[in-house]
Amino acid sequence: MITYILLLVSLLIILVFRRPSIWSLVATRLIVYLIPLIAVSYGLVDQVSLMFLILLIPVSIASSLYTSWYSRIKYGSQDRLQLLVDLFNISLIYTVLAPNLVGFIALWTMSEIIGFLLVSFEGGVEAFRAGYRFFFLKALTFEVSALALLAILSSKIGIEKALLTSLWSLPAISVNPYYVLLLMIGYTTTVALVPLHFWLPHAHSTAPSPASAVLSGVTVKLGFYALMRLYNIVLMDVWSKYLLLGMGFITCVYGFLMLLSQRDVKRLLAYSTIGNTGLIAVIQALYFLHPASTYLYLAFITSIYAHGLYKASLFINAGTIELSTHTRILDEVQGLVAYVPVSSLSSLFSILSVIGIPPTIGFMSKLLSIIGVLEAGLSPLTIAVLLLIGYSILVSLYYGVRILRVHWEAGRVTGKPVENQAQYIELALASMNIVYGFISPLISYTEIMFTLTLVNAFSLLLIILLVYTFYYNIRLRILKGVAGYAYPGR
Repeated sequence: MITYILLLVSLLIILVFRRPSIWSLVATRLIVYLIPLIAVSYGLVDQVSLMFLILLIPVSIASSLYTSWYSRIKYGSQDRLQLLVDLFNISLIYTVLAPNLVGFIALWTMSEIIGFLLVSFEGGVEAFRAGYRFFFLKALTFEVSALALLAILSSKIGIEKALLTSLWSLPAISVNPYYVLLLMIGYTTTVALVPLHFWLPHAHSTAPSPASAVLSGVTVKLGFYALMRLYNIVLMDVWSKYLLLGMGFITCVYGFLMLLSQRDVKRLLAYSTIGNTGLIAVIQALYFLHPASTYLYLAFITSIYAHGLYKASLFINAGTIELSTHTRILDEVQGLVAYVPVSSLSSLFSILSVIGIPPTIGFMSKLLSIIGVLEAGLSPLTIAVLLLIGYSILVSLYYGVRILRVHWEAGRVTGKPVENQAQYIELALASMNIVYGFISPLISYTEIMFTLTLVNAFSLLLIILLVYTFYYNIRLRILKGVAGYAYPGR
């Protein structure tokens, strides 16, 4: 009951403060997105919900605050997009906090409806087509999985207990192996695993950039959250875990291959999301196969954090690129640091996490993934997974460099300055890649915790050196080539 009261309070604040000043916007959004921590203080969430909530809160705050500027500049109005993004964030947060199955189904469905409105926000044939594909494919498959679970639980414990018993208190049940496909399909679709992956590139590239940040940073993670819940409730057969692993493997290879031919920055980021979620699905499947492995569990969680943070910040960065240059084509822009220096710095932090440079959370996720796979023992399967991780690192290096060139390579410097407010929001979210990189060893409870903390502390010097080199050397050289441009403090 307390969780639903917190939900109502959050909705009330959002609806009442629809046109706040900048400072009241910051204050109200901090209140709205920190209210869920009351549920944590009352012990109303378990470890699974808490781990995902740690990602949802910073992404929600950043996307909401960025929307206020983005919507005003691009659409000339702050109200409609701001309201939709806030409602979308709230529905996703409270889906993770939902104490029982009825709340989980209702809030998930609410997020699908609002997601459709966001994907089709700009109107036009392509936007509505992407919105319909997003809604019908995701919503229909989710209903199949949710109602199948409800039907199976109802036959075991009765419909009232099935709907109202807390998700972490539901009894473990065994089901017909063929039912597992019905139980999984809604969540593998949300994660965008092959073959029901095709909603994602269109939705992510069509939606406004703040909405794309939430879709990629948070929405696809709900699929992994639901799979974790399903694993705790249903005694899944081994073949279903290998099925998840195989789908993840194919999705990772496919997504990163499709990425190589993309010129639009948002479509590139969308296909990289498919590749990354495929890899996360592989790690999750390995954890399901080896549930006693602490390292595989930590690899899964840190991979969720890493992808959620750097992909949300990069989609916000794509919005800045678009509004500064009026294009999303990567090959048409270089040297954007001359106009959006803080945003360019945030892109550097995000790309360091993409590539896996210490002390970022991206480094932690890749390191723990390799350790977890090796702990599972060398076999043809684990060797294939290690090769897949190496493949993902190489492709990440490729597209990371492509995005960095937009900001830091001297060339056709075209654009206009962007307000500092929007750039600092982006930088704050991108900096979370480093903050979470320091926090993650503290939750590992393993013998390498102290060593990883020392590695991160030493690597902070590397970050300082990179920032100095890029910001005070490369940036100044690019500025000298911009005729008539005077940057404050130059």
